[in-house]
Amino acid sequence: MRTITEVLRLKYDAGLSHEKIARACGLSKGVVSKYVNLAQVAGITWPLPDGTDETALEGKRTGITACQ
Repeated sequence: MRTITEVLRLKYDAGLSHEKIARACGLSKGVVSKYVNLAQVAGITWPLPDGTDETALEGKRTGITACQ
């Protein structure tokens, strides 16, 4: 599952709260907050640039790693 991408999509496209995103993705609110905050610090914008996937996000050295 593309967790990081899904969290960012739900946050910025759907405008969901961290609590609702956590429930939808099966994550804790803390993990959702971590993903969103690390993406902001790394300058990752939404929508993601073409060709960006989970591997590319993890490769940006953002500290974001997908939960399994």
